[in-house]
Amino acid sequence: KIGLMHIGVFILLLLSGERNFGVRLNKPYVTRIPMDIPVFTGTHADLLIIVFHKVIVSAHQRLQPLYDCLLTIIVNISPYLKTLSMVSSNKLLHLLEAFSSPWFLLAAPDNHHLVFFLLEAFNNLIQYQFDGNANLVYTIIRKRQVFFALSNLATDSPTIAKLSTKNSNAPPTSSKKTVDSSESKQAIFQTPLKSVGDSEPQLNKDFAQQLSLNSAGLLASAVTTTLAETPCK
Repeated sequence: KIGLMHIGVFILLLLSGERNFGVRLNKPYVTRIPMDIPVFTGTHADLLIIVFHKVIVSAHQRLQPLYDCLLTIIVNISPYLKTLSMVSSNKLLHLLEAFSSPWFLLAAPDNHHLVFFLLEAFNNLIQYQFDGNANLVYTIIRKRQVFFALSNLATDSPTIAKLSTKNSNAPPTSSKKTVDSSESKQAIFQTPLKSVGDSEPQLNKDFAQQLSLNSAGLLASAVTTTLAETPCK
């Protein structure tokens, strides 16, 4: 199944470079496929974003190298998405909120790529499809503190070193207790103890440094935005 997912993501990555593919994603999603995803009313683009969010939240270690590809696909199709639902808008903002956390952003040299892709997708949606994306604009305004925090992110060496030290601190092996197989498969995202209006899971700090986004040289040349032409509104 993991191999099939890799192939599927690569195919979507190639298709996302075609304008017609992005335009066709605006077709209403009426077929109900039995999947464990939130109920929503929207388009195939909403379905794509919700499924991508679920894949990232599942945090399977063998899927982590695909994060760049998944977000690149969203960037490539973003200029053509006329109307995002509230559900998919919340999913995008949740990914930005998680990936822009200082402890995750500074945990590895390439982690900032994920934030870059998400910001580029938001920019494309607002620039080219502002009129129809009221749900996304509302969600951005409601979650504006995420952008303020990112804008005010400390970049001085002492702060970065301090965060890196926190990320690398782990209990000694002698003090670790034996865990069962279910605990060893703990997801990178986990539900927060305190939720403020949202039930989205949060990144688990214990797994921040496990994200080696380009460790396998996975389609390094293919993971680029391929916006060949300016979309029409």
